[in-house]
Amino acid sequence: MAELFDRVRDVVVRQLKVQPDEVHPESNFIDDLRADSLDIVDLTIAIEEAFQDEATFEIRDEDAENIHTVQDILDFLTAHGVS
Repeated sequence: MAELFDRVRDVVVRQLKVQPDEVHPESNFIDDLRADSLDIVDLTIAIEEAFQDEATFEIRDEDAENIHTVQDILDFLTAHGVS
């Protein structure tokens, strides 16, 4: 799980232009990482692209509505076979 977190953190850092030490599993995208709704859309697309070779999944709008923290992304990816 630590390796998955590191990979997700790298995507979050690139997309949201934050420092790696700001990103923790409990980090909330809006409250802690200062993302807006467009940033979150771009982040979900970047996550899909970053992990597309490992599993076939799509982060649908219904899924994205429930993604508020880094841990939410980790849980989503794990549930879809990414490890």
